[in-house]
Amino acid sequence: MYRRDVLAGVRTTIARWLEVGALSFPAARAVGHAHAALAGRALARPLRVPVRDESDARPLVTVTVGGSTLGGSGKTRVALACARELASHGANVVLIGHAYRASPRTARVVTRHDSLDEVGDEALACVRELGSETRVRVVVAPSRQAAIDLAARLFPRVDAVVLDGPLQLAPARASLSVLSLDAAAPWGAGAAPPAGDLRAPRDLLLAHADEVVHVDATPRSVWLGSPARAIDLATFASSFAERRVGLFTALARPDRLVRALVAAGLEPKELVRAPDHGPLTTGLARLLGAADARVDVWLATSKCAVHLERSGLGDRLAILDGTLVLAPAVALALRRLVDAP
Repeated sequence: MYRRDVLAGVRTTIARWLEVGALSFPAARAVGHAHAALAGRALARPLRVPVRDESDARPLVTVTVGGSTLGGSGKTRVALACARELASHGANVVLIGHAYRASPRTARVVTRHDSLDEVGDEALACVRELGSETRVRVVVAPSRQAAIDLAARLFPRVDAVVLDGPLQLAPARASLSVLSLDAAAPWGAGAAPPAGDLRAPRDLLLAHADEVVHVDATPRSVWLGSPARAIDLATFASSFAERRVGLFTALARPDRLVRALVAAGLEPKELVRAPDHGPLTTGLARLLGAADARVDVWLATSKCAVHLERSGLGDRLAILDGTLVLAPAVALALRRLVDAP
């Protein structure tokens, strides 16, 4: 357990250094330039796209959603929004997750009751946010090729797959490539590792993308109670102005969420941060328990809340709603993919 706590702390420290460009000295920048050249070549992921079904020789519609930085660009929120948009036009959609920090033994459809260790926090959060939506399924696998092969066999017929992670495909380009950018810091520290957190040079990222989505960290509302009800952020902030609010995160760039909450009039009095995608280590669990005595209600995103299922917070855990509304141009590009004959 001690080793797990130490490794989690090291990961968090390195991530913060990259986010702010703390290692941007000459040698690090030189290595970063070399890394950027290699990363640029890897932006298009090799993937064989199956046909829709035996009666239709056309390949599946593919939508790829990549981020500009190593975490914190909001790409999973964008991918989920794209899947919902496609489904709203009658398409059967498979959202392929990446299962970071998890180990799926085989390609599988994710259910809301699956193990965090097997499918990952973002896949679980997506399934739970989809709720009763029947036209979207979430799939994870040991590889994206295994995931897309399974996706092609689901439903009576699958119309489109949305891939959370790769910006572009090869040798054939994706039907639509979407680049997700943090609205406040779209290009992160502006350099590739170890000098910064940029995945590849800005011009290469843009050249690989068909559409760009800027993601605001400000939640739309807060879900609280049992059964949970949505409360708009301003109303929640006003209602809890005199009470102590805590925030638990298992995110990259948690500071942007803190700033968004403070700007909305909701300043967390206690903050417990796990590394991006967790885990909630023994040390962090003790820290959470100590802070809990000073907190009236805890806030967490749907992804972060997955790590708190055994925390005993119950109805004192409020979920921040990060549902994304796509710009009209992106929504139209998605609709054209499934409206085409």
